[in-house]
Amino acid sequence: MTGIDNSNISQWIDRFLFGETSLQEEKELYAFFNRCDLSPEAEKYREMFSWYASLSSSHTEKEEDLITHPETLMSRHDERNKVRLLHLRSWQWISVAAMVALLLSVGFIFHSPEDIPDDYLSYQGSYIIRDGKKITDLRVVVPEIIRTQKMVDDRLLSLDNSLMEADNAFNRAVAESYDMSDPAVKEIVEATLSY
Repeated sequence: MTGIDNSNISQWIDRFLFGETSLQEEKELYAFFNRCDLSPEAEKYREMFSWYASLSSSHTEKEEDLITHPETLMSRHDERNKVRLLHLRSWQWISVAAMVALLLSVGFIFHSPEDIPDDYLSYQGSYIIRDGKKITDLRVVVPEIIRTQKMVDDRLLSLDNSLMEADNAFNRAVAESYDMSDPAVKEIVEATLSY
């Protein structure tokens, strides 16, 4: 794609947001949004691209260091994967194994899915995002779903009541504008309003 300027910035932003830009193109975008002469359309995105640029600079240095010095990555990997075993006698290992088995058994007993009410299980797989964190615990998710559903139901009920009041007001206004003492007129008006 050609260079970035105020005339084609919307295409560049779209490509960036859809993940179609290369690292070099992203650096060009960050540099573009660092300029003073941005169009009003581009000015809206300045803060966002400044934030992305700050992320890019901190991670790029680390990535470039690992690319130029891969042995650093390997040494870090080796250090993390070392396992140090305690020198225990066989009867001590048996007691350790018994304790682990006991702890796992107790954990499975107290962390059984029966803690979750049966009516919550139909929401399995649901989640909410709170403070940027994905929460999948049904004991948290289901009450939030129920609270949201009640809020929606209350608003729909309020809307229904408003529409019913408007409909009744319209019917009264129509009835008042005609001579309802005449049975023929009354029958036609009532038939029309009863739709």
